[in-house]
Amino acid sequence: MRSIWSGYLSFGTILIPIRTYAASENLHVGFHQVHKTDCGRVRYKKVCEKDGEELKAEDIVKAYFIAGECIKFTDEELESLKPFRNKMMEIQGFCKIEEIPMVALSKPYYIGTESAKKGGVGKSFLLLKKAMEKSGKVALVKWVSRTNEYIGMLESHGKGFLLKQMLYHEQIRSSEEINVIETELTPNLVDKGVKVVEKMTFDFNWADYQEEYTAEVKKLIERKALGEELEVKEIKAPETRSIESELEKMLDSV
Repeated sequence: MRSIWSGYLSFGTILIPIRTYAASENLHVGFHQVHKTDCGRVRYKKVCEKDGEELKAEDIVKAYFIAGECIKFTDEELESLKPFRNKMMEIQGFCKIEEIPMVALSKPYYIGTESAKKGGVGKSFLLLKKAMEKSGKVALVKWVSRTNEYIGMLESHGKGFLLKQMLYHEQIRSSEEINVIETELTPNLVDKGVKVVEKMTFDFNWADYQEEYTAEVKKLIERKALGEELEVKEIKAPETRSIESELEKMLDSV
């Protein structure tokens, strides 16, 4: 597995050289946009809005606009803003995993050790791992990648650590913004709902779940490639005449 970031994990005054790896991969089929008449690929070009000229990568720099003035930066200048922090993942402190809101957790990454050539790598890495396991705590970490600062939750996992990138508090929209129709339920209806939930309760096994939609899409692509005419079916949502009768049917059938 190829690492995507390397640097140091700071545990107080102890610096632990680490490598970070993507813990997930994309399973989905990617379709291309093409010209309807001749199937030519549709490309997205980088064009200057002032003169309409198509630009190469070396012609493009990053900039920030202040009062209409364009302030340009080179990649080297942006790197020099916080050169050491770009290689540092700092432990802010430790807490119980229950204190981390589920809605905040985002992308997962694995963390392993750096090259064995760097002295003390394995010992300091293992010390932090064992200390966190024994205390039953996870770590809140902060790091800078390119020009962005991130926070994340670090927990012991397998041989190393699992890092879950977290969203900042201000990134999460309030659930009060969603529309929910107010209504009333009888205790009898709720009790039947609870019985259905109990009948549908099972021992969850993560490995039992596979991404099936992509497999179906690939089958459609194969059929289309063989010249088969694909039938487009009209999908209609089933009608629910009575919630109570539906619950009773589920209790009978589950």
